[in-house]
Amino acid sequence: MKLQWLLPLLGGLPVLGASAKESDTLSVSFNDHVRPILSDKCYACHGPDPEDRAADLRLDTEEGAFADLGGYRAITPGDPEESEIFWRIESEEEDEIMPPPDSHLSLTKQEKSIIKEWIEQGAKWENHWSFEPIEETKVPNNDSTWPQNEIDEFVLSSLIQKSISPSKPADPETWLRRVSFDLSGLPPSLDRLQKFLQDPTPKAREAEVDYLLSTIDYAERMALLWLDGARYADSNGFQFDTTRTMWPWRDWVIQAYSQNMPYDQFVREQVAGDLFPNPTQDQLIATGFNRNHGYTFEGGTIDEEYRVIYANDKTTTFGTLFLGLTLECTRCHDHKYDPLSMEDYYSMFAFFNTSAEKGNPGQQSRATKAAAPYLEVYSGRKNPIHVNWKQLKPTKAVAEKQTLEIQKDHSIKATGEVPSSDSYVVHFEVSSQKIRSLRLEVLPINGSKHGPVGRAPNGNFVLNELEIFLVSENSRTPLKIREATATFDQFGFHVKQSIDGDSSTGWAVQGGLNKTQIARFDFETELIIPKGSRLEACMEFSSHDKHVLGRFRFASSIWGITPPNALTMIMKEEERETRILMEGLYDQPGKRVTPRTPAVLPSFDGYRLDRLGLVDWLVSRENPLFARVSVNRLWQQFFGYGLVKTPDNFGLQGELPSHPELLDWLAKDFINHKWDLHQTIKKIVLSATYGQSSTYRPELEDPENRSLSRASSFRLPAEMIRDQALAASGLLSKKVGGPSVMPYQPDGVWADLNAPPSHREFYVQSKGDNLYRKSLYTYWRRAVLHPSMSTFDAPSRDVCTVERASTNTPLQALVTLHDPTYWEAARTLAVLVHGETDPIKSAFERVLSRKPSPKEFQLLSDLQNQRISHYRKDSKSANRTLSVGESTPSITKMEPAQLAGLTDVCHTLFNLSETITRK
Repeated sequence: MKLQWLLPLLGGLPVLGASAKESDTLSVSFNDHVRPILSDKCYACHGPDPEDRAADLRLDTEEGAFADLGGYRAITPGDPEESEIFWRIESEEEDEIMPPPDSHLSLTKQEKSIIKEWIEQGAKWENHWSFEPIEETKVPNNDSTWPQNEIDEFVLSSLIQKSISPSKPADPETWLRRVSFDLSGLPPSLDRLQKFLQDPTPKAREAEVDYLLSTIDYAERMALLWLDGARYADSNGFQFDTTRTMWPWRDWVIQAYSQNMPYDQFVREQVAGDLFPNPTQDQLIATGFNRNHGYTFEGGTIDEEYRVIYANDKTTTFGTLFLGLTLECTRCHDHKYDPLSMEDYYSMFAFFNTSAEKGNPGQQSRATKAAAPYLEVYSGRKNPIHVNWKQLKPTKAVAEKQTLEIQKDHSIKATGEVPSSDSYVVHFEVSSQKIRSLRLEVLPINGSKHGPVGRAPNGNFVLNELEIFLVSENSRTPLKIREATATFDQFGFHVKQSIDGDSSTGWAVQGGLNKTQIARFDFETELIIPKGSRLEACMEFSSHDKHVLGRFRFASSIWGITPPNALTMIMKEEERETRILMEGLYDQPGKRVTPRTPAVLPSFDGYRLDRLGLVDWLVSRENPLFARVSVNRLWQQFFGYGLVKTPDNFGLQGELPSHPELLDWLAKDFINHKWDLHQTIKKIVLSATYGQSSTYRPELEDPENRSLSRASSFRLPAEMIRDQALAASGLLSKKVGGPSVMPYQPDGVWADLNAPPSHREFYVQSKGDNLYRKSLYTYWRRAVLHPSMSTFDAPSRDVCTVERASTNTPLQALVTLHDPTYWEAARTLAVLVHGETDPIKSAFERVLSRKPSPKEFQLLSDLQNQRISHYRKDSKSANRTLSVGESTPSITKMEPAQLAGLTDVCHTLFNLSETITRK
């Protein structure tokens, strides 16, 4: 063999995928070197798809590649001269050369040489690596003190083969900041940083990892990644993109991670929890995973067409997230590269084709959602999922300027001269009741079904503020309202504005006049009303002349919303025949198929023919893909790239694993430890590989760090960039779960979305702590993602996403420069540190988890002095800087110019590249 010729040649190949396999002679590997060439240049015409196969020749199977073609063979092992493929790729004749000129593909001289050398070496065939069983892998034993665990032995063995040494360890500050972001999504607190630096030993590192894994922050961090893959959103997508209630499923995910639920069970409950024997409510909620896709409510849509679209989404999500396969490529034809057929696809499709859902579910306008309990009462339907409203009986009703009369139907009517403004107070006796929500019915004044509801000349009203109090003999306690929805909102007058604490805004219904409208107000927690207590409703009408209510009524319910499993879209089965859909068209059914997994993967025999059987097959030890795909995404979380760089494609067009033996060892270890995420994560983050410095080593020419010769450095995800600013300043609310919130967003972002008034949504900024919740809880609207999130590459989640894009644009700098969040956090941080011995050094350490260098400190001190001087000359500018945001600044004796100057320094810290980078 021409070793001198082959060695430099292999240097240009993806030999990182060749891993640590050793042999006496250097050989060309079919999987590592030859198959990638054939897949890229030959399989389109000589691959799995019979429709496009030319000359009846297959090069993707061993049988096809070595078949007798009538006196000659495409490949004759050991003899390139007798191999048709060799003559064709070397030919210069236009009608003989392969690939043909009209394919616009060609082989390089190097690629031709590789194929020739492989044939000369005997053309040893290898099946595609990811479809092969996961074997027990022997851990290398290197004569070195560097390895901390088995991961390091594999990595060091590979580095030695390439004559590369590992990087030096990261300093303790960098390691702690790295592991804190990776495991909790937040920087380390100043207390934890200082404590760790006193004793940064391996034992202390393990203790820190154990602590982080025990926190709810870890569960929320892990949930963030899962929501991308599961395509979670708070809206339905498509044209109307209306609100949906899926947050109970999101909260289930957080709870599951917090409990360290075994990963196989975590997946089983989401795919098929409804099919478990006697499923719990939590297991039913878990199946919302399957229904996280978008839904259309547009008139004129064909129900069956969209029902099929939803089943396709479930199928392709399952393929991407759990198998790492591009199943969607076989929806219309056999796969061009992977051994997957249309029959394979529709046999998988059959598992999800039995979902009892409609293509257009209908009745999902805001009016329907707000009035659902009301409709239940008056339609007389008996459904145990819904809880009827109970009308509240008023005992007293007074207004400042009108007379309020209590009617026999418990409604309250305003009479007398119509004032320009007014306020109402209504008392209700509700002793010994449980209440979760109130409903306000705005009724036609004349007592009929139709008529004006307000006393303004146009029949409208503006309810500026509604406050509810629990009143007992010795106390009057305000009750916190968590959510407000209505059957109709006038543009710019959303019902949420009646509980925002701002008397200049309010709820109105122009465009929905002359009929009953309903507003529902959900309390933060369930209220247990003590005996002898009452509720008091205070209503303010002050912003618009004579826009006061004419007639209204209150009701209460133990549920502010229907139980989570009723509104959260869970799975429900319905028998349905499945056929191959020709060209993927819903109205072109072909051959009938039954539920089955792809033929290239382990047999499905013996499993139930439903989703529970499917997921049991998925998590079985025999499945070669699930464990590999799962640990690969874990690795990606900690190193930026997976061991397989293409997490969504473990097929023939995907990249080879950089360290295949390590991948299989991790997969096997994950299974052997009963799918324990904590155990696997701990192994990764306590390895010497993870603990290396991330300093770039240009001499290695390995910008993507495929050799693992250093730690990886990459920008923080969108959510963490915002969350770390809130955390460093002390603004971050650690409240867990519940409905999604709406932080600061530029005005008008939702205005251009084309939706009819009945389905129009309004962005009503949250108040109080909800403004400072983790970004995980930000309202996720598919068609109009929050600008700060989308600018930093957060996905819309229209489809399953297992790897976020990473772009670099000037818009990102504009977000951190101008978003009110960062200015408010900067001011709050300035107030927090202003009384310390050295405020700049303290702020720097809180934001960057390290002390500033003398040069950095001097630059920031100079900046502060310059800004103080500016603000002393321009006090209005200082006031503007200090007034950004809705949090109330703590009392400080600092001169406004000094505080504004320190705020600018803190804001600068939030805008440093190092701040938004995980190193």
